[in-house]
Amino acid sequence: MTSQQLVNRRVRSMMKIALSLGLMLGSGLAYGFVQTAFYPKQHEQSTQAELGRFGRAEYEQLKPGMSLTEVRSILYRGIEVSRSATTATFVWENPDGSKITATFEHDLLKSKQQSGLK
Repeated sequence: MTSQQLVNRRVRSMMKIALSLGLMLGSGLAYGFVQTAFYPKQHEQSTQAELGRFGRAEYEQLKPGMSLTEVRSILYRGIEVSRSATTATFVWENPDGSKITATFEHDLLKSKQQSGLK
């Protein structure tokens, strides 16, 4: 093998390593580690959001006339507890028992109630 071929082989090998590292960084693995290690409070808050926890601030964002899709973008998952031809009622509940109940008419928010939100 010539010295040029050896150099080319090493360069290709280093490029593969760099590409692998770049993919790891791009996928958020390193970012997630740094966020957790150096900003634990921020990580805790983002984890709560991922788990679907919500509070009074999210409740106040809900406005009559919003579509079910818009409400779900704020509250994420909910359980449909009843439905008729024109209305549907959904409940979102936190682990502590606080909850939001929303009634939709023709898929638009008609009313909302909350219980125990902080």
